[in-house]
Amino acid sequence: MRIQIALDRLPHPDAIQIATEIAPYADVIEVGTSLIKAYGMPIVTEVAAVGAGTRVLADLKTADDATTEFTLAYDAGAWSATVLGLASPTTVQTCVRVAGERGREVVVDLMELAADRRTQLAAELPQPVVLAAHVPKDAQGGAVSPADLIGEWARGRRLAVAGGLTIADLPTMAELERELELVELRVIVGSAVTKAPDVRAAAADLHERAANLSST
Repeated sequence: MRIQIALDRLPHPDAIQIATEIAPYADVIEVGTSLIKAYGMPIVTEVAAVGAGTRVLADLKTADDATTEFTLAYDAGAWSATVLGLASPTTVQTCVRVAGERGREVVVDLMELAADRRTQLAAELPQPVVLAAHVPKDAQGGAVSPADLIGEWARGRRLAVAGGLTIADLPTMAELERELELVELRVIVGSAVTKAPDVRAAAADLHERAANLSST
């Protein structure tokens, strides 16, 4: 189990400070869509610079103009970037191609997709592509949890899971990881860390709990 900590809805100085504090405990630092819209690609470069080598994901949620957007992200220092599964098949495939050409990662965000489309994408996309089961911000706290979105389509895949997750969700995630024989499981946590009274301690606890679950 790997931990991705998402920086979103933060003032610029806070985002950089938090990135510095969480870097030792995060496998991936996500520069959220709101930060990229507010501060542009330079904030991706800044987070990458303070992240002590931690991989950085630019949460572009690309819907069109895939080559331009993914090239901007990778040139800014991102190791990974996201495309919406709701985008056209051509856009998704272009993101996969650009990522392959650059030796980087692409994450396909499956939010708001029907189960049959999630299954279709999992069958069509190559194994290195990460599929993200995601309950979007405006829908969090409702009847659907991220775990509810995960099914047989995820078996043997690289999977990311997001949507209001906290340290309390890690045992459920670990169980899904084992049951579906996932190649990789990346748990994405945002406010549970970034809004904690002690950000560093929250990130450290998350890292330790994930490591303990992975070793059992």
